[in-house]
Amino acid sequence: MSQPKTNRFFIALAFAYLLASLCTTYFMMGFAQSYQQHKTSYTETLNFQERLLNAREWMFASEWEPKKAQAAATFKEAQADFLRAQRWAYLGAALAVIFIILVVVFFQRHPLFYQKLSFTFIVIALGCLGTGIFAPMLEIEAFSQDLTIPLKTHVNLGITKVKVDLSKTFDGRMYFYYQNKSIVELIKLLFQKKSFLVGGAILGFSVLIPLFKLLFSVLLLSSGWVRHTTWVQQLVSGIGKWSMADVFVAAIFLAYLSFQHMNAGIDTESNLLWGAYFFLAYCVFSISSTYFISQAIKKELF
Repeated sequence: MSQPKTNRFFIALAFAYLLASLCTTYFMMGFAQSYQQHKTSYTETLNFQERLLNAREWMFASEWEPKKAQAAATFKEAQADFLRAQRWAYLGAALAVIFIILVVVFFQRHPLFYQKLSFTFIVIALGCLGTGIFAPMLEIEAFSQDLTIPLKTHVNLGITKVKVDLSKTFDGRMYFYYQNKSIVELIKLLFQKKSFLVGGAILGFSVLIPLFKLLFSVLLLSSGWVRHTTWVQQLVSGIGKWSMADVFVAAIFLAYLSFQHMNAGIDTESNLLWGAYFFLAYCVFSISSTYFISQAIKKELF
């Protein structure tokens, strides 16, 4: 196969992957947003203001039954949306693996094999980055399970005192806090709360530095002038060392929120969602692309 035909075939293959990846991301994001809405509605139904401050539920046990049924139905819908989003995420991962296999099979004997493989990893990294910053990254919830409010007193009847127990147990979960955020939403929240240092760090490490790295990586592979510029190669290599910094910053923020809402008698759960895994995948593919770019420059593009 001639060089122009080979290039056109690779471009068509990359375009087909991008189109399929966009479709899987679109459906995954739709179900992820639906999960976010249903999970938020579920926690609002079981919010402490709706239960603890509801006088009717204090007086009548039957008041809880309609809420319990509504919450169970909403939670079931949320779980179904979670599984659907997870399936589309798995399909997106499978497409990336298939793309890499096809490139290796068709181009392993090509004189510019490492260049093609580098572009492959860059394209996949770009797709993972876009999904990683816009898909929900983490959810944090603070709740009490079967909360009991002790209300015991004595009533003086003149000749004797009678113990009166008005304690109330709220069956099931009672939510005090719930958040489900993507990296973009997390950055907005931090800036709204005037946490400019942490927000700026996540913005830089999550969005700006990854985009600059991918841009310069493409320039290294496609431009001879850029390739022979030493500082550009050093810049791409240096940026690669910071690729995992955002995961570290996000982990600190996750731990901060978890401990912030941890009080006596309150359970706190923190769960990583699709955005965190896609951003981690971006880091892996980005770091791997740096190796293949160096091999392409040494062996093919000298």
